[in-house]
Amino acid sequence: MRALILAVAGPLALASIDGGHLGSLPASPGPRGARGVMRAAIEGKPVCIGSSVESAGTLGDVLYYRATALSDGRVAVGYFAFFSEERPWGNNWLTWTLVPALAVDMVYSRALLVAPGIQRAMYGAGDVEGVSIVYDVRPDGALSFDHATADDHDEHPIVISRDRAFALDPERPVFYSDIWSHQLGGNAASSRRSLAYLRCYEGDSIRPLPDDVARSYRVDNRADPAHVERLDGVAID
Repeated sequence: MRALILAVAGPLALASIDGGHLGSLPASPGPRGARGVMRAAIEGKPVCIGSSVESAGTLGDVLYYRATALSDGRVAVGYFAFFSEERPWGNNWLTWTLVPALAVDMVYSRALLVAPGIQRAMYGAGDVEGVSIVYDVRPDGALSFDHATADDHDEHPIVISRDRAFALDPERPVFYSDIWSHQLGGNAASSRRSLAYLRCYEGDSIRPLPDDVARSYRVDNRADPAHVERLDGVAID
């Protein structure tokens, strides 16, 4: 029976793995416009996104954000990480055992292996994951990391302390996934070398989230931890 399952699943898996035609990332942004002091401070704070497991989906070149000045004087910044797709194939247990990955791909990611599946119908193109950071504002206007919020692998929001965020890199906060579906509240990596990939954003690669991108990717119904505009405060334009 096992041989029969593998004989059927193998060819289907080969047909399924190449799903680049279903991937989607926002177009590269144009030249940066004028920005205020606070936006310059936000975009000067590096943020790293990665994963301890390999899975399908390319991480975008730009980390988009929304920012809110909180009523207590701090600043909350919600970062939106765009992945081209959310599919299980890669160096992970679902792929090693083949059938679970194939089952997920045939229903959740890709209907009948060729068309967008339930994930696209429910959430929209690509995959958008979020993390928010609350910064203290120093007298000179500089920002200091206080804490962050991200989803764990069960999509439950968790608070990430400064010590945990800087555990893999003392100079830059690192948020990473430990599951194929890219939620950024991972906590299993012992060092940067144990991550399958890591991309650090700063300066021109950190941009305010454009309205057209938010609409196209249905961002208001995704990446819950990044939605700092829902907090008690005033949006930073």
